[in-house]
Amino acid sequence: MANLFLEVMKMQNRDKTILQKLKDNAFYVALGLGLLAVLAVVAVYTMEQGGKKVAENEVDLNQASDYTAISTEEALVEETNGKTVNQAEETKQEEKTDTEEATTEEKEQKEEKQPKKEVTEAPAKEEKEQIPVTTDVGELNFTSDKTLTWPVHGDVILPYSMETTVYFKTLDQYQCNPGMLVAAGNGTTVQNAFLGKVTKVTSDNTYGNMVTLYIGNDYSIVYGQLDAVYVKEGDYVKAGASIGTVGNPTDSFAEEGSHLFFQMYQGDQTVDPMMFIE
Repeated sequence: MANLFLEVMKMQNRDKTILQKLKDNAFYVALGLGLLAVLAVVAVYTMEQGGKKVAENEVDLNQASDYTAISTEEALVEETNGKTVNQAEETKQEEKTDTEEATTEEKEQKEEKQPKKEVTEAPAKEEKEQIPVTTDVGELNFTSDKTLTWPVHGDVILPYSMETTVYFKTLDQYQCNPGMLVAAGNGTTVQNAFLGKVTKVTSDNTYGNMVTLYIGNDYSIVYGQLDAVYVKEGDYVKAGASIGTVGNPTDSFAEEGSHLFFQMYQGDQTVDPMMFIE
């Protein structure tokens, strides 16, 4: 019993010693408990933040997966559409090519069936239709309301007459006269009756040396029974300028004596010069 009592007393003393130590170190104990509490709070906060981050990462991963899936689908749709459009264009091009080939074949067949036409060159227009206008002499613009001047001064031996016949003394016969014969002595200067361009300088046995001038709007005048000729083809001759001189009459007009043969055309038809002479 004594031993038991001693043991109990020792334990009580030991407990008192622990309690005394706790009392003596109460500040440090409280400080340690406070630190433990703080650590516990920090641990709990850290765990909560970590859980949120894990959740957010999972959401991001899910969104990324969804976006990837959508992009893949769009890419597939675009690729499919592109292929469809390309196929459609290729089909149209093939159809167009087939149509052009068919059209070409049809044309070739038609050309083979039709007889080939010979290519002929268009006849050149008469020079008087291509008369240029120069500022030096003015415009070649004779019209029916304008007048001609007398090329020489003299009596009319034979008038213009294409509807009835007149008597030709040298020929001793009646026939139509395509121009008028104006009496003029040998060597008389012939003056141009209207501004024009020389288109011909010719000679024949009936009217001797002849000069033709285009005076505009399809009108032309002709001088015949000339001796000297002062102009050449292509010359522009003003009204009143010298054309040449009167010569001896040809054998066809020997009895009529020396004269100027004066003729006028409208197109290819002769007209009476007296209708326009003032």
